[in-house]
Amino acid sequence: MRLQVFKTILTGEVKGGTTAARLPDVPCSGVIFKAPSTNATSIFLGVEGVTKPNGTTSTTAGFELDAGDESQFIPVDNLNKLWMITDVNADDLLYMVFR
Repeated sequence: MRLQVFKTILTGEVKGGTTAARLPDVPCSGVIFKAPSTNATSIFLGVEGVTKPNGTTSTTAGFELDAGDESQFIPVDNLNKLWMITDVNADDLLYMVFR
């Protein structure tokens, strides 16, 4: 397996909210997300209209990141393909994009 070398790495932060919101327009080849350890609750990442899981069958329930959790590398061409929602408005999401 050949290791891919990226020419540019960028980092940033997105303020969370209790309403589903699209992530910013940041072109990339992939991303790693991190929920800061200072977050009070979980962040949920998913498709347009992402929701928090509620124990029912759903096509919009987000992928959960607890405070301090980090995603694996996600190959995606722009952050704006993903949406996020949080339990409280004060929780943030950190990202590292690779180009």
